[in-house]
Amino acid sequence: MRNERYKGKNVIWESKTKQVFIILVSFLFTFIALWIRDTDKLQFWLSIFLFGFGGIFMLVRFLNPKNIFVTPKSKIGKEILAERTELHQNDNGIFEYHKNGFIITTENETYNYEWNEIKTVYGYKIDLLAYDEICIDVFTIDQKKFTITESTGGWFQFISRLSENIKSIEIDWYLKIANPPFEKNLTLLYDKQNRTIEQIRTENVTA
Repeated sequence: MRNERYKGKNVIWESKTKQVFIILVSFLFTFIALWIRDTDKLQFWLSIFLFGFGGIFMLVRFLNPKNIFVTPKSKIGKEILAERTELHQNDNGIFEYHKNGFIITTENETYNYEWNEIKTVYGYKIDLLAYDEICIDVFTIDQKKFTITESTGGWFQFISRLSENIKSIEIDWYLKIANPPFEKNLTLLYDKQNRTIEQIRTENVTA
């Protein structure tokens, strides 16, 4: 997990007990190297550099009052994750919302749409080897298309508002697409003309 700040301290997602163990082991190997004092061998200097300086670095980081070591299962870790989730869910990201629609800002352009200007919405997921990512393709009546994924800023707010303003889109649609894993599971979430996927494909081919 990435480092972040919590109540004015740097969060390090590592076990405090594990840090103590690593520091002790580092200084133990350093002590052994100094005890043997075979300064003519490369192993001696490697031990001093790797374990000695490494142990000092770890110790300084461990004793720094500005750092806090946490694990996801610890009480503080759970509080941090809950806070992060809340911020993520409330983040509008690349979107702004107004009474009847939304504004989306991409890298190059800004578009302003009302909810009733959405023509078709597809949901699916892509295989990123280590994990899947859920996506939606949104087609608008001006023949534009934009793709939003779970990693897009404002994802949670957008899919929530999408379901609120287009009632035919089920609020838990992404749960159905999530399973089974590692399959695209292309799903037509909404079409303004109530067409099926087959009808849309046929029209696109003959257009």
